[in-house]
Amino acid sequence: MVILTSIISRMPIGQNMLEELQTLLLVGLLVSTYYLTVGCRNIGEIMPNESDNISGKVDNATDRIRDMTAVLDDIANLLNEGLHTVAEKANTQMDNSPLGAILSGFIARMTSPEEHGKEQEEWEILPPNDPKTE
Repeated sequence: MVILTSIISRMPIGQNMLEELQTLLLVGLLVSTYYLTVGCRNIGEIMPNESDNISGKVDNATDRIRDMTAVLDDIANLLNEGLHTVAEKANTQMDNSPLGAILSGFIARMTSPEEHGKEQEEWEILPPNDPKTE
């Protein structure tokens, strides 16, 4: 823009062209400022209507989420009751079955201390075997 202004100002007719261009740009700024001001006034009138729409949508979404939460709570309660029932049946059945005896035997051996290696042996430490020293 600065280069264009310097080129136009060097021309004999350029000074008039520059003033006309500046006038045109100022008129454009005035017109755009008017439309911006009118738009801002309209926002104040439109906002209450839009805020009601937004509030309605948020309330609708809140109701749906509340319904979904109630359904999920019911499902969680049913699963919890079912898991407790299965766990109780598994405990009573495992004690009488051969599989329960095998599992309890493995678990008892895993949790009990080791039977091997109770005695400690002392080992003699030998000097390093260095083939270079002959």
